[in-house]
Amino acid sequence: MIGKIPKVFIDELLIKTNIIDLINARIPLKKQGQNYHARCPFHNEKTPSFTVNDKKQFYYCFGCNSHGNAIDFLINYERLTFIESIETLAILNRLTIPNNIGYKKNKNEYDIRNQLYCLMQKVTDLYKKNITNTDKNMAYLYLKKRGISKKMINYFSIGFAPKEWNNISNNIVINKTNQQALINAGILILNKKGNLYDRFRGRIIFPIKDNHGRISGFGARNLDNEKPKYINSPETNIFHKSRQLYGLYEITKNDVKPDKLLIVEGYIDVIMLTQFNINYVVGSLGTSITAEHIQLLFRNTNNIIYCYDGDKSGKEAAWRTLKISLPYIHDGRSIKFIFLPQDEDPDTIIRKEGKIAFENRIHQATDLSIFLFHKLLKNINLSSIEGRSHLSAIAVPLIQLVPGETMRIYLKQILGHKLGIPDFNQLERLFSRNKKKIATYSMKPIKQTSMRILISLLLQNPYLAEIIPSVKKLTYLKIKGLSLFLELVQICIKNPKLKTGQILEFYRDTDSVYILYKLAKWDHMIIEKEIKNVFLDLLSGLYNKILEIRQELLIDQERKKGLNNAEKNELWSINKKLAGI
Repeated sequence: MIGKIPKVFIDELLIKTNIIDLINARIPLKKQGQNYHARCPFHNEKTPSFTVNDKKQFYYCFGCNSHGNAIDFLINYERLTFIESIETLAILNRLTIPNNIGYKKNKNEYDIRNQLYCLMQKVTDLYKKNITNTDKNMAYLYLKKRGISKKMINYFSIGFAPKEWNNISNNIVINKTNQQALINAGILILNKKGNLYDRFRGRIIFPIKDNHGRISGFGARNLDNEKPKYINSPETNIFHKSRQLYGLYEITKNDVKPDKLLIVEGYIDVIMLTQFNINYVVGSLGTSITAEHIQLLFRNTNNIIYCYDGDKSGKEAAWRTLKISLPYIHDGRSIKFIFLPQDEDPDTIIRKEGKIAFENRIHQATDLSIFLFHKLLKNINLSSIEGRSHLSAIAVPLIQLVPGETMRIYLKQILGHKLGIPDFNQLERLFSRNKKKIATYSMKPIKQTSMRILISLLLQNPYLAEIIPSVKKLTYLKIKGLSLFLELVQICIKNPKLKTGQILEFYRDTDSVYILYKLAKWDHMIIEKEIKNVFLDLLSGLYNKILEIRQELLIDQERKKGLNNAEKNELWSINKKLAGI
């Protein structure tokens, strides 16, 4: 897979990408000495142990051992595939992935994804053309009736799929390759008779954009109110319902880090609220909120407001969302809830009330703590011991999910007040009895050997390759790890600009990558000004090893059959060198 994208292009991406800027845009970093620090995004912790090194272009966490370069960070933080992370870095650096990397008979993942993005844009353009601003166009009439302006139609690239069965095939040149791609994307359907037809025919089309503005999927609304009223594109290698939010791209292209995000359920809700200048609203594609959605939201803001119907189903959906959200409530983050009146949704109520009244609802949104205990206390009699015991049993496990220490303390205090336990120490004992075993991360210490120190020093300080004498003689030695060291030397000499994180990319998906990642963050306890001398001393030890092997060979030969004058002089010279004379 990696071989299909030229290695030189990946190297260029990593050279142009500053890992500090990449991570700081997602997690605020603080500089301490030579490194940058933050609380690890990959495990819950109180004290920051997540470290990013500018010199090495490498990150690592002392708490959970997460580590890697810019590509690894995107893979782990944004849950991207390798190809997706390369695409993201290419877009950030305004580079184009070489288009000559595929083969006609063996398309790689990038080819398939790129082809699909191109097709999705063509289909989007076609759908957009099908909405004409005339009173004879049924799609335009529907949108006009819903109060959606022409500006919003253009802003969200809204389109229409006519009722004809073959609208796509009549307007887009289809060959065997893109026909299958359109079928896989759920745009075309092949029936039992072998005929193709348009999946979204007769529907208003809402293109769904990824975080780079590329069309990744569609939502579609039936104009005849036949069920299902709404359908989405199926899961593809570019579209994942559980990880995408409608309207998020439109927000972040204007405001990289919005103060808050309002989450609604429908496409029309997002469009109408945006039309009323509520410019921080996204939609969940008509599906339940997932953990991936919540992580995506918190990557873009610290304040989330969920908007639900005020009926029983709305309250139940909000409760599910709250429970899913708890493990992501770090200190400084907040979630709130809005519950709308019966038979109202964001679209209808903002048209009735207007922007000011709707924003008042946002300002008065219910805090997490209030909604949490309101739900927990339902049908519980706090005047009885049994009732208080039941509250404790259901509340403690939920509160323990919250990673934010301050938030967790406040929730404990509220629970203590409800239970009639004002003494915080007593309350802590209650929680300690219910504590779940927290995963601990351990890494066996690396045994120090001369070769591992050499590899670690070179990996962390690639400039050392420039001061290495000829390594030709070393190739005759049989020492564990030597071949890896010599390979690293060649990489560093051929690529003098590469840093630690970029060198590691040469070893992705190899057997050596695990030990190299360890050695890349290994604290060898050598002060900066002594690194060069220690490195040369260790190399000298390797060269002495060669002399010792030659010395033993000559001595053995002398005992068996004697040495000629040249061999005697060589042995004498070796003895002097090893004796340091």
